[in-house]
Amino acid sequence: MWGWAPANATQEEADIIFTWNDFEMKSQVARWKERGKKVIVFEHGWNSFTDYDINNKPHLADGYMALGENTKKSLMNGGVGEDKILVTGNKNFDNLKCEEIERERPRVLYTTLHWFESRRDFNNRKLKSIIDTLGDTCDIHVKTMTNSKVDILQGVKGEWFTNIYENRTLFSEIAEKLSEYDIILTPKESTFDFTALLVGKKVFRIAEQEEYRSQTDPRSRNILPFSEISVELLSKDMEILVDIKDELSKSLEIEDVLEWVSTCI
Repeated sequence: MWGWAPANATQEEADIIFTWNDFEMKSQVARWKERGKKVIVFEHGWNSFTDYDINNKPHLADGYMALGENTKKSLMNGGVGEDKILVTGNKNFDNLKCEEIERERPRVLYTTLHWFESRRDFNNRKLKSIIDTLGDTCDIHVKTMTNSKVDILQGVKGEWFTNIYENRTLFSEIAEKLSEYDIILTPKESTFDFTALLVGKKVFRIAEQEEYRSQTDPRSRNILPFSEISVELLSKDMEILVDIKDELSKSLEIEDVLEWVSTCI
């Protein structure tokens, strides 16, 4: 998610360990810290740090690298000290390019829900509703990844699969391919949909959390209001509930990050 080259040092040799999570790796983080290593958690995707605040997760690392000011505020609301937070942005979001293409027939992309366990039935219901409502006037496409199970129903014009675990140029490729679509429909905002917002695409959230969450599932944060699936979305102006510049700050260089790490408690 950051695109840094793999480190030559092993975990045993390293003085600093950057990791995508701490509360799900509690015992490992404790072992690293016992051995005198600093543990820094980086916001591996947009909105991935809100668990400390919204879901009351423990903060165990020495420092946290946040994408923007809103993430920093969320971390502080979750009890993380300001001196442990560095707003870094992310260079993978810099200079994203998306070509504007005029089409007679709009292309709608449904980004299927990726979740902790399969939400195939939910995704199928949403996709069917999109096809039934917009299929006569639009070409319907589906965006999937490893954890977003769905049946490609009759009426779908195309599928877009991305593998986030292997692709080191993920965000620039997403931005370029988004030129093929006019409107993005998502159950909940993810890093993919955030990328679409950054390049100026119309994105609408078409689900409430109650539709797919079980009681024990984590809550998430939304920056788009809920919108019903309707033909009005084709001409409706998009509303964003936050200022995007507060979601993503100008990216720092790795040298700036390492200088900050050296002063972390």
